[in-house]
Amino acid sequence: MYFRYMCIAFVANGLGVFGLRILAAAGLANTDTFQYLTIWYLAGAALALAALNTRKLFLKEWIIGGAMAVCSLFGQVGMAGALSGGLPGYVVFPVATGGGLLFVVAVGVSFFRERIGASGYLGIAVGTVALVLLALPG
Repeated sequence: MYFRYMCIAFVANGLGVFGLRILAAAGLANTDTFQYLTIWYLAGAALALAALNTRKLFLKEWIIGGAMAVCSLFGQVGMAGALSGGLPGYVVFPVATGGGLLFVVAVGVSFFRERIGASGYLGIAVGTVALVLLALPG
């Protein structure tokens, strides 16, 4: 079951950033992104609920999931605002995505004393490659 949840998180996590990258490359960063973000977040919610249809969710899970969605939404709105404000994508994407990647790894290792195994290093490498691809000039 855990593997299913991680696959969903893996697929859904990068869709919003990827879409913002597409908008920036198409020269549409100055457009209103409300509709775009609404579609992506509703699609992510539908995907997660479809995967979780086999069990009842506890209130704590709804609260944590909702808080994560709100934080993600604010991050996406901030990235869209930076892009529409004139910052180039090769600056916005590495700072937003790379900063989050480094922060999660640093907190996990230093505060929670997590050891990084082979799959963890693979995940960090894939995230870094994705970061480089997102940062390439469009």
